[in-house]
Amino acid sequence: MSEIVADRYAKALFEVAEERSAIDSIETQLTAVAKTITENQELRRTLLHPQVNREEKKALVGKLFDKEAGQEVMNLLKLLIDRKRESMIDEVLEAYTKLADVKRGILDVTVTTAAPLGGPEQEDLAHRLGNALGKKLRMHVKVKKEIIGGILLKIGDRLYDGTIAGKLAGFKHEIKVGK
Repeated sequence: MSEIVADRYAKALFEVAEERSAIDSIETQLTAVAKTITENQELRRTLLHPQVNREEKKALVGKLFDKEAGQEVMNLLKLLIDRKRESMIDEVLEAYTKLADVKRGILDVTVTTAAPLGGPEQEDLAHRLGNALGKKLRMHVKVKKEIIGGILLKIGDRLYDGTIAGKLAGFKHEIKVGK
């Protein structure tokens, strides 16, 4: 549920950013604000505390972020406080970044292998995948020995399993069904 709500706030902020040709700068501002709130536990506790009233919270963020954040981000923060959704700043940032990446033609790809990929292998894979998909890629590489060998790709919401463990699981399923 909170993901849906965060998506709505992010989409509204993104539309404003797009109108003002400020997608990158607003993302930078939002990232800085979210990072500050995440890293400063006392600030986070104050913003999330139910006994600190809304006006005090808005004054606090106004004082802390007036130089870092433009009017659009400040309006978002104040709106989140008014709606008692201050805890959602990280989720809004994540949703905003996804929207910005789509606009920029950047695609997040998670590559999981049994052994670490070397630099040239990783660059070659990124180049070939990027060409095949017609997008710029942001690669996230993971290592999981239990996949035995091969590669597992997560592109957006799709999962492509080219692992030995995946093929063995498929054979096992075929054998069960064939009985």
